[in-house]
Amino acid sequence: MKKIVFIILALALLLSSCETSVGITYMVPSLIDMGNHRNIALASTVPYYGFTRPSRYIRTLDSLARYGYPYVLSSYSWGLKDDIADYATERIYETLSASGYFTVLPPEETDKILDLGSIGFSSRESLLERGIDAVIIPRIDNMSVNEYLYSRVRTETREDSKGNEYEVDVTYFYYDADYQMKLSYTIIDVNTEKIIASRSFVIEDSDSYRLTNPNFLSNYPERSFRRMVDSTLSKITRQLIPLRTTAEITLMGNKPKNEEAEAAYTLVKDGNIKAASELFMDIYGRTGHIPSGYNAALTAAASGDIEKAIAIAEDVKEGTANGEVAALLERLLEIKKSNEDTMRQLTGENASSPAEVTSSVSIYDALRR
Repeated sequence: MKKIVFIILALALLLSSCETSVGITYMVPSLIDMGNHRNIALASTVPYYGFTRPSRYIRTLDSLARYGYPYVLSSYSWGLKDDIADYATERIYETLSASGYFTVLPPEETDKILDLGSIGFSSRESLLERGIDAVIIPRIDNMSVNEYLYSRVRTETREDSKGNEYEVDVTYFYYDADYQMKLSYTIIDVNTEKIIASRSFVIEDSDSYRLTNPNFLSNYPERSFRRMVDSTLSKITRQLIPLRTTAEITLMGNKPKNEEAEAAYTLVKDGNIKAASELFMDIYGRTGHIPSGYNAALTAAASGDIEKAIAIAEDVKEGTANGEVAALLERLLEIKKSNEDTMRQLTGENASSPAEVTSSVSIYDALRR
């Protein structure tokens, strides 16, 4: 019985692997509309000033003194908060600059301009003179480290020089740590000095290492916090920058079978998508073969003609109650809307209105404290 089930599963896997799909490439708008704010100034990341100064020595879950390690110095210092803030600034700047979507004023220049507001000058005028549309201020709102050491004794089997086995107790030392960080950023419209949007990320991470000597610890927290910062970069990109993506959709199978359509499936497998679309359309027009009509619409979209694809899918849907056809038409309409929404962002249409801020001090000073 088990052998029969295995054969059935293997055949199902084989059949699924033979399915042919095509990719429809389209644009997805960013989650925050930055269409009117393409020239941005990035401020340095504000460190978490509430960061707890570490104890001089790492706490231990059991006594390590009997092994010669009564005190082990902490693996990080209070300066970790500044190091991670600097790293976040560097990585966010690299990410936004490399996107090609924004023109980005470097943090060191942005900071100088924003500092002018603290001594009575107008940061707004200086930013507008440089053609800056928006200022982005990242900050670390929370940051914590919980590190500790412990030992474990394991009984291991060894061999002496004569090949005789014997057992020995071996002590291993371990470093464990839990980390948490909240990283946020706020976007301010330069002209109105109001907040366009604000987003935050709460990230957790941990380390667990076996140590050769507890007195020689790497800077594990810094490495982990850098990793945590890096994990937010793709999310920031998705929130601020429209992206190009591809939807892989499987062709409808040739059922009921149409001998002429086999040549169109072959064209798809060979990468001749446009020729396949024309052949599928010809077959559908002459025979009303639903799979060919479905595939004609799908391959037209994969060829880059979404309008033609929608027209074909609508025509096929009118002649059948096939659920796959209806689902394809809905998907094509979603892709069309996604492209249109992205174009509105790229041309600066329908940008979101800045949020009101009630504060008696400079908004930049308030966000950088």
